[in-house]
Amino acid sequence: MPRFSPNRFIRWPLSLGVLLFLVLPTLGLSVQSSNAETYSAEEAVSGLTDKEVRAILIDRIAADRETSNPTEEEFNPALIVYRAQKSLGEIRRKLTAIAAAVVDLPGVFPTAWYRLTDTKDGRSFSGFLLTVFVSLIVSALAEFVFQLKTKKSFDKNMNAKSEGARKKAARLGVLGAIGLIRLVLFSTTASAVYLIFFDDSAQDRITFFFYLSALVIFRLALIASSSFYAPEMPRHRLTAFGDDESWFFHKTVVCTIALGAFGFFTCALFGTLGISGHVHGLLLIIVGTVTCGGLVLANIKGRHAIRHDMCHGLENHTVRHAIARALPWLNAVIIVAIWVGLVIAELSDLYVHYGAALLTIGALFALPSLDAILEREALRQFALKHDVAAAVLRTLRICGVFLVMVVIVRSWGIDPLMWADRGLGARVIHGLLQISMTVLLTYIVWQSVRISIDRKIAKEDEAAGGSEHGEEMEIGGEGLSRIRTLLPLLKRTIQITLFAIAGMIALASAGIDIGPILAGAGVVGLAIGFGSQTLVRDIVSGVFFLVDDAFRLGEYIDVGKAKGAVEQMSVRSLRLRHHRGAIHTIPFGEISTLTNYSRDWAIMKLKFRVPFDTDVKKVKKIFKKIGKELLMHPDIGEDFIQPFKSQGVFEVDDYGLVLRAKFTAKPGKQFMIRKEAFVAVQQAFEENGIEFAKPVIRVAVEDDDDEDAVNKTSSAIGAAASTVLSPKGA
Repeated sequence: MPRFSPNRFIRWPLSLGVLLFLVLPTLGLSVQSSNAETYSAEEAVSGLTDKEVRAILIDRIAADRETSNPTEEEFNPALIVYRAQKSLGEIRRKLTAIAAAVVDLPGVFPTAWYRLTDTKDGRSFSGFLLTVFVSLIVSALAEFVFQLKTKKSFDKNMNAKSEGARKKAARLGVLGAIGLIRLVLFSTTASAVYLIFFDDSAQDRITFFFYLSALVIFRLALIASSSFYAPEMPRHRLTAFGDDESWFFHKTVVCTIALGAFGFFTCALFGTLGISGHVHGLLLIIVGTVTCGGLVLANIKGRHAIRHDMCHGLENHTVRHAIARALPWLNAVIIVAIWVGLVIAELSDLYVHYGAALLTIGALFALPSLDAILEREALRQFALKHDVAAAVLRTLRICGVFLVMVVIVRSWGIDPLMWADRGLGARVIHGLLQISMTVLLTYIVWQSVRISIDRKIAKEDEAAGGSEHGEEMEIGGEGLSRIRTLLPLLKRTIQITLFAIAGMIALASAGIDIGPILAGAGVVGLAIGFGSQTLVRDIVSGVFFLVDDAFRLGEYIDVGKAKGAVEQMSVRSLRLRHHRGAIHTIPFGEISTLTNYSRDWAIMKLKFRVPFDTDVKKVKKIFKKIGKELLMHPDIGEDFIQPFKSQGVFEVDDYGLVLRAKFTAKPGKQFMIRKEAFVAVQQAFEENGIEFAKPVIRVAVEDDDDEDAVNKTSSAIGAAASTVLSPKGA
């Protein structure tokens, strides 16, 4: 598809020189005017008598009182309706007159051309055009030389690989900065060449700077759009737009802004040429409507791309999806409403905030995409375990929204910090700003606390080595540290406290008296305390259990009715995970006794049955040797607190000697050590010719030749053997 490249359009930029030439004379005139007004006012006051000054002050105070203390008539609904009808009638009359000026529209352009090219003072309009052409050519050459000097840096940034929003933004920022420098260079050169060598008349100067200003706005829009949508730089693109979508928004926005800039400055030039009245207002409305239509088209036709950009990589955000579906239509309605409001303000002879309107519309286009970019980058940082960077990005989102809101409000001429007591609307805005600031500060404090606590939790988990509850953990298990147990509860407490305080401040900022709310909360809490004694008992018991350090997360405990590893705690209960997987939730108030199997160490005792004729001293030596070998084991050696050793003969039963051995290990490690100990004992007994005792049944048979007696005895022996050797219950 054809590319909307800057190489195919005007590439000449605006410079600081143009701004200085345009702004400084205006400032000088305003300062001179202010001085003249001050001087004349001082002269006028000096000529007044005391009586006249007193009368003027009395009239001024009365006027201020009428303004600050409106009478009941001003709030009379009939009076309000009358004034509204009067204003609407005046607007309707002006609109009718402007619509009737359509017949005069064809003659406006020949008249403007005649007045522009009129040569009563002996000047030549063709000479003016030649002057403009020479100025632009010289400026274009200066920009071209600068472009050659920066081509290597430009190409390096264009072709560099970018990973992450920060690097992409840096690349686009460098490219945008190079474009702005070229703009400054060209505009400075053009202004200097024209003003120094070819400045003949005021009308030509106004014409030159009007269209140069329009060109400036066009080029600034081109640079901003190229950096934001990056149609020619997909590898550096921050948004989730495709190539076709980026080119669509880039072309639509830049062409619309160019049309509006040149159109409005042409209307301004017509005003300086004496073309005013209703036909001039009609031209302004036509240009503004076309510009508004282009911006509305960009939102409506690109609504699917906007929704994709806002939700790309954020599929789990259901609220964002709903906002993304409605936002393009809402933006279109807001743009139309802004334009209608500007027209009404113009017709009502009020101050028209064109700059505020442009800023608001720009925020409507850029803010959703910027918010999505920051959220995607925050999620990427979370995935990389960069919690601080993710929190900073999310804080920047809130700060950005708050800052844009403040700037937009101030651009419309509203100062809520100064006008808090001057009207309901101003007070509402003042309250909204206070609430926004409260939310921002609360979020920053919460993120700081959350990151600190999460880092401490991660550090404790790493030090604990990721304790796991395996299948062999019948009882026991190494628990976490005490601070690791308390940190989640502390985190939740701080979160609830911060949100409660922020909610109270927000209600107070909204003008709601929080005194009755606090009193009501106290009464409700008292009622809950009297009516829910069990709940209070559970909470108090839990506090004392934690103070006594009776258990920690991960420890295996027995509370009488249930047992398992402590998996989670709340303010009133704890949750135990049984070693077979079952979960027990137990209120603290129902725990009368608690047995902790995971504190400090665990002792494991093992039994071995050997025949009666076994050499016990030899077995003791074998166990001692096994204990030394287990201490050197690479996997379990460091888990011993006391080594594996023999305890001698524990008991004697019908089948042999019962020998017992024991060892002391870290909690939760005893089961793995037990497996290795059984294997080592079996191998050592086999190597030393020692067998484990087997059940033996001895039957004494009398010397009897009676065949029936022998058969009965054999049957009895078989029944006894089957009883001993068969599984239980067989």
